[in-house]
Amino acid sequence: MKEFTKIDFYTQMFFLIIGPVAFIMGGLSGLVLFYFIVGIPQLISFLVKLFLGIKKSVWYITYGIVVIPFWITVMILFKEKILNDFFGYILIAALLYSPVMAGLYVYDCYKTYKFYK
Repeated sequence: MKEFTKIDFYTQMFFLIIGPVAFIMGGLSGLVLFYFIVGIPQLISFLVKLFLGIKKSVWYITYGIVVIPFWITVMILFKEKILNDFFGYILIAALLYSPVMAGLYVYDCYKTYKFYK
């Protein structure tokens, strides 16, 4: 558990630093890169922690409640290729809150890492 939290924290920090660099270098397409570069590793980390015996914090649960619907919407859009008002609202809202949630998730990884250290 201790080793996983250490690797997870440093991995999340790496991608949180690489994401804005991609945004700066890529312009408007870099914005999409930012969301996926930061978001996909966080989603994988979230799902791994979901099935491990790691203590679930309030920030972890909040992250799951507000970010998982975004990923479900993205999967529906890729599979069904439909975009109605409901899915559009979720995606627009995610553009606003995802960077904040990404920072909070990395902070939660840090607190978990310090707890096991």
